[in-house]
Amino acid sequence: MFVIDLTITEEVDDAVAAEHLAAHRRWFASHVESGDFLLLGPRRDRSGAGIILARAESRAALEEILAGDVYHPEGATYEVAEFKATMGAPALAELLES
Repeated sequence: MFVIDLTITEEVDDAVAAEHLAAHRRWFASHVESGDFLLLGPRRDRSGAGIILARAESRAALEEILAGDVYHPEGATYEVAEFKATMGAPALAELLES
């Protein structure tokens, strides 16, 4: 399991920014649908940033997923923390590792 703190750093005109954001959202949707991304959303404390809770077989597999983002590698930073989920609410039991 991984927590990704993503910050968009790209500086482009409004038309390009809108195009990139639309592609970014499609990328999110495809990985939510496939089960790679479990939860995601914008940070309330920082503009142009968000958090993703992701599941991947390995760090290399996650890096491959991140490489598909329109902002990767020059338009965003991706701070990744890997962790082992061992405790959680009953509704999240399927995500826990023994």
